[in-house]
Amino acid sequence: MEKPYTPSHQDHMRGMKTVVLTWFFSIGGTSWVSNGPEMVSLVFSIEQNKEIYNQSIYGEPPQLGIWLEEPMSGKVKTVYVTYRTGNGDFEGKSEVPVALPAWIGAYRKETGNNGLPTPGNPLEMSLTGATQKTVHINKEVSVPLGSKWLYYVEVNVAGDYNPAFPAYREDGTPDPDGNGQPSIVYRGEITAEQGVVSHPKLIGRTEQMYLSTAIISDLEGIGNARQLLNRIEVSCISSKQPFN
Repeated sequence: MEKPYTPSHQDHMRGMKTVVLTWFFSIGGTSWVSNGPEMVSLVFSIEQNKEIYNQSIYGEPPQLGIWLEEPMSGKVKTVYVTYRTGNGDFEGKSEVPVALPAWIGAYRKETGNNGLPTPGNPLEMSLTGATQKTVHINKEVSVPLGSKWLYYVEVNVAGDYNPAFPAYREDGTPDPDGNGQPSIVYRGEITAEQGVVSHPKLIGRTEQMYLSTAIISDLEGIGNARQLLNRIEVSCISSKQPFN
């Protein structure tokens, strides 16, 4: 009578070698083959207020940055940033560090690069896009089902001066980049489970006159910059489900 087969230690190890657990981000429709956990999509739906940014000196749409942070490890991942900031390609200059300084801090942590994106060293194209003139913006990122995230949205429009953030300080020092009211930052939390919806809260601002990646909780003097975004909603859907 034939003896029943019993897997050997070598057989077990060969089987183990075939198991590869990986996970990945998929941004802007780009994805990579994975044998890891089931993936779902976080969809960022943002509505800009055209009436507000048209009141600025330049009348241009805002610079916008979106990124994720893993609460346990602190690792960050850019979801989207407007082209000028992500490529260092501003009109007449290669750098405007006060455009999205909180995102610059995330970029440095993500890449290990202590500088800024430049035309010679831009952020990868799949993560950047032209300044959005349309009211509605949708950006998507794929993450593992059940994973937990902090997410950030930073927004800034140039030339939106007010008494608290004027073109010139009392001592005559000019606003070197025409910043006006500095960028403001929203933060939220979401668990990547289908059907979950999250809305972030405004948590602070950055500096007007110089680069500082710190988020300042004091919002005194911030006026209509609070109204640049009418709505920010983050929802979790099946990675196979289309979004509008």
